[in-house]
Amino acid sequence: MSRVTLIVVCVLLSLSGQAWAQYEAVDQAIAWANNVYQTVAVVTREKLPVSTQAQKEGQDMLDTLKLGLTHCETELKTTRNVDQHKTCVNALTAGYYASLGQLAGELWAIHGATSGASRIRLFW
Repeated sequence: MSRVTLIVVCVLLSLSGQAWAQYEAVDQAIAWANNVYQTVAVVTREKLPVSTQAQKEGQDMLDTLKLGLTHCETELKTTRNVDQHKTCVNALTAGYYASLGQLAGELWAIHGATSGASRIRLFW
């Protein structure tokens, strides 16, 4: 094998190795975002009252979050910028948690006001 051929082969192997590492990082970022979504879904179910209305509103919020995460993933696949993807997912998650806290406060106030446990006479 000539020296030039050897150099070309080494460069091509190096570039394909870098591309493989890029694909692996993208796949890991997607898996991480899916784990974040699953965690948020569990937190949502636990934080909201068990009423049908509350759980439906929580599911609507989760659907909206999933749509946003899909946009982050599409951008990641286009640009292969993992840091930008993490920033996108973190921003969506932070906004989601703020909205979830507000919704939970409102729904627990309503749910608590109508539950039997909130009536003082129950314990007298």
